[in-house]
Amino acid sequence: MKNKMHFTFLVISIISIFLVLHFLPNIASSDTFPIETPQINLPKGLKARIGKGMIHDVIYLPDGTQFAVASSTGIWFYDANTYEETALIATDKPAAKMMSFSLDGEKLATISNNKVILIWDIETFKHKTTFIRDSEPYYDFDFDSVSFIGDGKSLVSTKSGKIDLWDVTTGTHHFELQAFHSADNIAFSTDGRILASSRSDVILVVDVVEEKVLQEMKINSHVDKCLALSSDGKTVASGIQYKTIEVWDIEKGEHKKTLKGHEKRIECLAFSPDGNTLASGSTDYSIILWDINKGTRKATLNEHSNEIRKVVFSPDGNTLLSFDRFGLLMLWDVNSRKQKYSLRDHVDIATSISLSPDGLTLVSGSTNGYIHLWDVTTAKHKKILRGHKSEVYAVSYSSDGLTIVSESMENTTRLWNAITGNNKKRAREITIRQWDAKTGKSKNRPSIHPKNMSKVVISPKTQLLAGVTEKNIHICELDTMQQKYAPITHESSTKIVRLSFSPDGKIIASTDGFKIINMWDVASGSHLRTLDLKHNSENINDLVFSPDGKSFASFRTYSKKINLWDVATGVHKHTLKDIFILLKDNGFLLSCEFSPDGKYLLAGSFDFTLSIWDADTGKLVKTIKGFSHRISGIAFSQDGKTLITSGDGAVLVWDFATLINGSN
Repeated sequence: MKNKMHFTFLVISIISIFLVLHFLPNIASSDTFPIETPQINLPKGLKARIGKGMIHDVIYLPDGTQFAVASSTGIWFYDANTYEETALIATDKPAAKMMSFSLDGEKLATISNNKVILIWDIETFKHKTTFIRDSEPYYDFDFDSVSFIGDGKSLVSTKSGKIDLWDVTTGTHHFELQAFHSADNIAFSTDGRILASSRSDVILVVDVVEEKVLQEMKINSHVDKCLALSSDGKTVASGIQYKTIEVWDIEKGEHKKTLKGHEKRIECLAFSPDGNTLASGSTDYSIILWDINKGTRKATLNEHSNEIRKVVFSPDGNTLLSFDRFGLLMLWDVNSRKQKYSLRDHVDIATSISLSPDGLTLVSGSTNGYIHLWDVTTAKHKKILRGHKSEVYAVSYSSDGLTIVSESMENTTRLWNAITGNNKKRAREITIRQWDAKTGKSKNRPSIHPKNMSKVVISPKTQLLAGVTEKNIHICELDTMQQKYAPITHESSTKIVRLSFSPDGKIIASTDGFKIINMWDVASGSHLRTLDLKHNSENINDLVFSPDGKSFASFRTYSKKINLWDVATGVHKHTLKDIFILLKDNGFLLSCEFSPDGKYLLAGSFDFTLSIWDADTGKLVKTIKGFSHRISGIAFSQDGKTLITSGDGAVLVWDFATLINGSN
């Protein structure tokens, strides 16, 4: 009997060890965040960089020893064998959204959102040339793609059906070829000479050096998303509507193969250097490797958990690099079809930000539901708070710095112990429960049970929390989660979408997102006044009180305007406008914040600019264009010396005096 028990125990132990060894790598992989960001090549005025930013493009150097990642913080270079950072091009220019190396690997061309092509020297990582046309910066063209040609002395760019050839050394314009239709998708051969483009149900192949059309192929369906051209320029693959890939022989203009296997839309394609293998990435989260000659599936790679954005082969064809919508980058062994490494440095760790009252700790929400705590001084990562299952779109500190409130896309609000990181209390759907930070057990149920309470905000100087239900605003004590005052009943025909406490916690402002803003007395629940933005047809995106509580800003994204109000009277004081932003098609506002002394009002824009107004006069003081990311979040230290901006997956910590007094 004992022997049988021993044998059973031994078998269970062996199985347990096997399971641990088998699943441990996956568990570690899913929870590991190599998020310590090297503090290298910091631009002037930047004190620290947190996070490397979301990925825009990935490309191998021609010799295969490194790969480059274009992100919202710059262009990061990684060793292809050790996966460690080797260099960073961090500039005061908008981040590169597309890259191309010359065949000798000595030059890099980048396209940025400011519609300019830049040439970089890879040996020095210095900017060499900005392409100009007719003696003026080429600002009026938003490029689709760019590629070096042959020996790297010429460069080809495309935009809206136009092909432009450039002299790389001087940046001068050679010629413009308009012999093909406006393109939805572009692909280049390795030497950059052959270009394939698609528009609706036509694929056009052009020799850009000879300035002639090589082939025009009409296909049986709409080219949905992507093209890939073989390195020799003889074969083109296209993603057809939804789930199909078609492969064409360019010389003959004939259809070769139809590849079916994906369950959803195909996002990206890439040929191996020898042209025998095609990789396809899809919104079904999978990558398929295809045998082009046989037209069959070789392997399916299923480690990603989000839409695949790009696939690219190493120059020797032995490694495939891929990244997904959340910034997870993976490297695959093409021969064994196994994952070699996953680089998680470029996940979006900054969907929302808030600074602790002492200014020492930053909390940031992320797209994957995790909440991160950071040391502002050192930019070191302190802690991860796990609990949400989807994107965290709002985080904030309590006035004593002991509690963090977070809201996610799953309609869940959580309260956290800011010191231990434990989930103190949880507000979700029907009930709000209070949890003991030490035992993790539910202590009691509070006296209010609002259904789907949302838009939760914390008073900046009092221990009060406010949340919205369908017809009420509830005011609770933060520590006990007990109802503090009678609910405020609002008369809005739609749900309230924004709340904001005055600094002293005595007034709360609310809006349903349209032209009406209401102000309420927190203690009595009485309605104080209505701010009516007449003739406003756009949503109100944020409500911000000045530090002294005397002024109030209402912020509208697409109108590119901020309205300033007198809190005591409800009288409109100023409408803040930025001429630079108003001239930009994509220059809409994303964030708004007062400086701690109340002297300035700052607004961050989609087009990488930070605008600063005098809060008293309403006059524009400065527009700073030296940002590499969209500014979707702004936070100040209480002394006003440190400014924190976030956007595109990264957080930048600035010396405010340097930023505002600089040369930009």
